[in-house]
Amino acid sequence: MSDRQPLARETTGLPGVSLALGGGFASGFAHLGVLQVLEQQQIPVRAISGTTLGAVFGAAYASGVPVARILATVQKVRLRKAACWRLRGVESANSGKLDFLLKVMVQAETFEELMIPVAAVATDLGSGDPVVFRQGELRDALRASCAFPGLFRPVKMGTRCLADGSLVSPVPVRAARDLAPGFVLGVLAGSQDTCSGEAGSVFHVVSRAIHAVHKNHGEGWEKEADLMLRPEAPALLWDDFAQADKAVSAGAAAARSALPRIRKYLAQAAASLPQIPEERYCVPAEVRE
Repeated sequence: MSDRQPLARETTGLPGVSLALGGGFASGFAHLGVLQVLEQQQIPVRAISGTTLGAVFGAAYASGVPVARILATVQKVRLRKAACWRLRGVESANSGKLDFLLKVMVQAETFEELMIPVAAVATDLGSGDPVVFRQGELRDALRASCAFPGLFRPVKMGTRCLADGSLVSPVPVRAARDLAPGFVLGVLAGSQDTCSGEAGSVFHVVSRAIHAVHKNHGEGWEKEADLMLRPEAPALLWDDFAQADKAVSAGAAAARSALPRIRKYLAQAAASLPQIPEERYCVPAEVRE
């Protein structure tokens, strides 16, 4: 697209931050609030890793789409398509709805076309290991990263059967650090059990089981981040997209609270860069005239 904007995406020698965006459905809109603040403050984003909506929003942003447009697009799509994601019994949502969302949001076909490096994390259901996509076809990788059990069918790639990356990597901090050295900012959205009450569908059963596993096995991965944000939004049901603006606001508030630490890191990193002698960047007098 001709209006792709590289604001806050410079990955040259300037210090910046790497983002690790976790999962979440309606609550995952908090990631857009974080991106919005970083964009407004012109804080360079050097790399983004993500699972589920974190991977989708990260790829859309890295493809050059401003946060305001991502928000506008998702708001239009969710009003028309979100109802198609509701579950009855053991039915899974049609992956065509997800494909449509990816097509209108992500303005790139491959990882190599993105303006900043992105990693999309999925889970290999055979081995139980994380699978990190960093190159090649983009939308298949995003589909795999979003394939939450009970909601979307697993994605087959070769001999592997892939599902949502948040099963094994709730916030893919290590993938972000592998993409770019420096400050890693993690965002954990939707950490509450939003499927309380009677488990009335396969999705609810799986979601509550995963929540229990994450809760009781600790969060050692969190220590790998330099700073972890937990946006404090009211607990949202997974499909409560009409209330997603609350998650966006919570993400923005969490990012604003983190700005002092982020700026401190950027200042320290900038101070450690080699100083360029003045004569190397001064404009000759004859050119100035």
